[in-house]
Amino acid sequence: MELHHIGGALWRQRLLVLLVLLLTGCAVAVGVSLAPKTYRATAVLAATADPGTSESPDDLDALRGTLAELASSRELLTEVQGELDVDRDVSDLRSAVSGEWVGGTILIQVVAEDADPQVAADLANQVAMTLPYYDPSANAFLFTQTNEAQAPRTYSSPDLLLAIGVGAALAIVLAVAAAVARDRRTSTVVDGAALEDATDTPLLGHVPVPRDPTTLPALYPGTAAADVFRQLRIALEAQAAGSPVSRVVVAGVTPGEVNVWLGANLAISLANVGRTVLLVDGRMGPRHGRSIAAEPDTPGLFDVLAGTDLGRAVSPGPVDLLAVLPAGDAGAEPHESMLETVFADRMAEAEAAYDVVIVLAPALETCDDARVMAARGALLMVVPEGQVSAEALRAHADRVRSVGASLLGAVLVGRRAERVLT
Repeated sequence: MELHHIGGALWRQRLLVLLVLLLTGCAVAVGVSLAPKTYRATAVLAATADPGTSESPDDLDALRGTLAELASSRELLTEVQGELDVDRDVSDLRSAVSGEWVGGTILIQVVAEDADPQVAADLANQVAMTLPYYDPSANAFLFTQTNEAQAPRTYSSPDLLLAIGVGAALAIVLAVAAAVARDRRTSTVVDGAALEDATDTPLLGHVPVPRDPTTLPALYPGTAAADVFRQLRIALEAQAAGSPVSRVVVAGVTPGEVNVWLGANLAISLANVGRTVLLVDGRMGPRHGRSIAAEPDTPGLFDVLAGTDLGRAVSPGPVDLLAVLPAGDAGAEPHESMLETVFADRMAEAEAAYDVVIVLAPALETCDDARVMAARGALLMVVPEGQVSAEALRAHADRVRSVGASLLGAVLVGRRAERVLT
């Protein structure tokens, strides 16, 4: 997923993003508030050279470093424990108290940590007061406590800035992940760019929703409605120019009559430019709606698959060069096995007799008939605007290609096309 896709997902799922950020922020705040607090206090001791000492400056610095290390010695802290009556073990105090010589200066810092800020300050001050009695320099120093430790107002652990930084990073990661996951699952395809990205196939047209899916505007060349299908035919022919296709299965993603309306008008548009076209109704069985055939006793696709001659089942279409093969009356008889075994051979006979065979297939969400019919051929996907998620559309495209069918292109049907046309 590219960066602009992530940005789009974040915007579309902005309420979810805000919720994740808010919940993560609250969780971090609660965690920090409930975490054990440690306060740090610092006392500063100046160790100046006695005027009568013979030690060199380097020796004095080494002695200051040694003196700082004694701040956490067991002997010193045992004495401090007795002075303050601190209810802590000496070994625990050793991990809570440290001394450090500030390089290049005469200063020694004593740092103490405790869950009570006042105890931390008292401990640092008492260690600083006791430390001169453990002077390893044989009275080479004069000591002065230059900075008395004060009870700290804020805790040093947990680190508030670190917690905020980690919480912010975690919130951003969780928000992006949640937005992208939900967007892939629920966001619907409403434009050509999203459709092409989901199906990895070109958008051949964006047509308005028909007010009456039984109308055939392609019968009236020169009108604005017929021009929609002329442009679609040109795009279809241009897409198939590299590898000519003689059989095109037109299948909607969701159940409905839109793919029938689109496929029938496309067939008429092809016949209007001199192509011999066979329009096949592949919606066999009662669950797919009524046939486009005229008479219920007319042989149809089901009968052809069962052995009836193709010529007996074909009827003239509404324009010259267009013939129609209805679905036929399959009744309750299963047809799936015939689709898998003999459909391709019967269509090969039709392709030898016609320039183009247009097959109107059941919706991809309804059954696998469209995929089986498109094997060794091509499929034109009809996508309703704003009704199918990108993730579902991607899955349908992958399933079509999994049987060796070519996804010739897609047509988006929706209200936005009407605004473009007007």
